[in-house]
Amino acid sequence: MQSQVSSQRDGLMRRLGRALTTPFDPEDYLALFDARHSAREIRARVVRVRRETDRAVTLELAPNRLWKPHRAGQYVMLGVDIDGVRQQRCFSLSSAPHDPVLTVTVKANGGGGVSDHLVHRCRAGDLLTLSPAAGDFVLPDPAPERILLLSAGSGLTPVHSIVKSWLSSGQTGRLVWRHFERNYSSLLLGESLRELALDERLDFRLVLSADAPRDGDLAGRLDEQWLTKNGLTGSVGDASRPPVFACGPQGFLDTVIDWHRRHGAGPLFHERFQTLSAGGGEGGLMRFARSGGEAPAEAGQSLLEAAEAAGLSPRHGCRMGICHTCKCRVARGRVRDLQNGESRDVVGQEIRLCVHGADGDVELDL
Repeated sequence: MQSQVSSQRDGLMRRLGRALTTPFDPEDYLALFDARHSAREIRARVVRVRRETDRAVTLELAPNRLWKPHRAGQYVMLGVDIDGVRQQRCFSLSSAPHDPVLTVTVKANGGGGVSDHLVHRCRAGDLLTLSPAAGDFVLPDPAPERILLLSAGSGLTPVHSIVKSWLSSGQTGRLVWRHFERNYSSLLLGESLRELALDERLDFRLVLSADAPRDGDLAGRLDEQWLTKNGLTGSVGDASRPPVFACGPQGFLDTVIDWHRRHGAGPLFHERFQTLSAGGGEGGLMRFARSGGEAPAEAGQSLLEAAEAAGLSPRHGCRMGICHTCKCRVARGRVRDLQNGESRDVVGQEIRLCVHGADGDVELDL
């Protein structure tokens, strides 16, 4: 502990020394004592890294004064400097608004990006940036007394926040929550789930597709037959018309939406972790107005992917059309929206590169 205090003191003295010989503004001087200080951006110190599995962690964060309380189920754009380059990605908050510590639970995806960095290299004391909390995957006001919740994989994290918030609000109704996972070793937030399941207002069941289920858990894969067989059609279609909250991978969510269309009575709230693709454009020639040069954009390829393949590094974050970090002005050209399939001519407008493809020649302000 003494060596750690000494190291922190030495680091502060070095920063003060640099300040005496470098023109700083007032904010820079305050940041010497607390790097979270900023008048412009939300910064958060990692207080603790909690290991969930060999491929997942929960980060406990202490944000600066610019942070405003989130609503259960919302996400943030989290930024981290990797090898001197700021990279960002969207993550749902796993903590409830009333929790004393703000948390983000992250699973590595093997792509070497933000998720992998946070899981394998992030340490207590690291500094991250956060966007304001956003997203509509939240409880209506007033909160319903009965809810059916369906989640899979990382889709557990926003649902976990919603359940914690509902249980702490003094509701006297009932929650039915089914979480689908391949095996026990990949389950996130296991300790918290066990504590939540002690509340008699929550009927939580883990559904396993690979491991043999333990007492109270279930076996199976999500499909309409499983949902009907396990009595969830009745849970949705009764006279009280409780809402359904669903979050998970694209195939999982497609199944839930189709099932709800056939059998659901209450409203459906859902959030995707992947962009729903309605098909890419035909491709075309990209021209880069600022950097010069041109490159082909393949059919079905996003403009962000095409620009990266051409050696450019456009600003980007979530790669899902959520954060708007990759917005770029199109001088002229024809693009296709990869989410709804709409093709249109664009002149002097900004678009999100990650969810648009070329449907002809396109000139970008890159």
